Amino acid sequence: MTHRFALSGTDPVWTPIAQAPGTASTPVPTDRGQQPFRLAKWKAEPGIYDRPNGMKWSETFVVYSGRGRLRTTGETVELAPGVAVDLRKGAPYVLEIDTPLEKFAVITLE
Repeated sequence: MTHRFALSGTDPVWTPIAQAPGTASTPVPTDRGQQPFRLAKWKAEPGIYDRPNGMKWSETFVVYSGRGRLRTTGETVELAPGVAVDLRKGAPYVLEIDTPLEKFAVITLE
């Protein structure tokens, strides 16, 4: 049995991410008010996205379309639908996207 959920409505507004050309995100509304986390859908075109200083937040995401690789110090994760990844705040990584990739993420701001 397959279930499909409209995570942010049927027509989400994708906003380009300034520091990463070729990528965009859209917020996912929740009813929990101000929390130290946020939910987001993210998509990116094929290419290489180098983050030598990591991000200013921790992120756990699940890929739901596309393919590529995420390289961290000493580890490579093959990205495909259903793969979950946990990135720590400040951990350097390189994201290599082969086909347009979309993911759903929980971002921890603290």
